[in-house]
Amino acid sequence: YQVAIELARHTGIPLVVAGLHPDGVWAEDHRQNALEATRLARDLPNVRFEWLPREPVELHHDLKRVLYQNARALLYTVQFQEPFGLAQIEALACGTPVVGINFGSVPEVIEDGKTGLVVRNSVWELSGAVVKVSDIDTRVCREEAIRRFDRTVMAKNYLAEYQQVLEGRGWGG
Repeated sequence: YQVAIELARHTGIPLVVAGLHPDGVWAEDHRQNALEATRLARDLPNVRFEWLPREPVELHHDLKRVLYQNARALLYTVQFQEPFGLAQIEALACGTPVVGINFGSVPEVIEDGKTGLVVRNSVWELSGAVVKVSDIDTRVCREEAIRRFDRTVMAKNYLAEYQQVLEGRGWGG
């Protein structure tokens, strides 16, 4: 969130930061992160916080889906080697391209120039990507999410991996 808020500060782009309200999070570090984000953005009229309800879970997901569907892009500014990044898949499934920093799973999940843009950890590169993201075809984002991450596809891929393990191949076998 820090990089995204910095980007909003320097460019004036509208930014929606979504998540659980600081009073409703499960872990203290998440609470502190949410409070820090509100502090960093307190003087920015172009930054809006959307606090999603924790319960009921269906409402939480419905509201998140609407945010994705109405977003120009998901700005995915992870600062660590995240192993998967479900938010990327959720955005793509809603037809929303992803602008992500080249960390963790971003270059594996996002096809640069096709389902989003992968950039270095720089406000200037992100600002250029935010402008270019409108060139990404939202239908392709949705199609690729289904082709690569649909539950049936994922289940078959897991079964194939497990079969390799059972046969002594893969995972150090």
